[in-house]
Amino acid sequence: MDMSNAAIGGRIRQVREERGYTREKLAELADISADFLWEVEAGRKSMKVQNLGRIAKALCVSTDYLVYGTAPYKENGKLNSMISAMPEDIQKQAEKLLFVFADTYRALNNQIAEKNSDED
Repeated sequence: MDMSNAAIGGRIRQVREERGYTREKLAELADISADFLWEVEAGRKSMKVQNLGRIAKALCVSTDYLVYGTAPYKENGKLNSMISAMPEDIQKQAEKLLFVFADTYRALNNQIAEKNSDED
């Protein structure tokens, strides 16, 4: 298992591209700079645990996946078994729907947090 900066950055880039995110979009979701993300993806920089967690959360994968390359859905057996029982083309559609759901959920939580901070 390769835990080098290049391997971690490569996994981040691969998942980002699978999600259809630009580097700028992922940087925005993870609250980091696009330049920093570029350096991480290129394997030029390591990162603090907090940034790794933000990137993993934005990509909807585990930090274990980014660091060790373990299966991204391993921790949710029920969801994994439901998706794996579907035909491959439907699996891809289900995955896209889950990412839209996750993005919508994240956006709503951010709006609620902003509204609550405005009320304070």
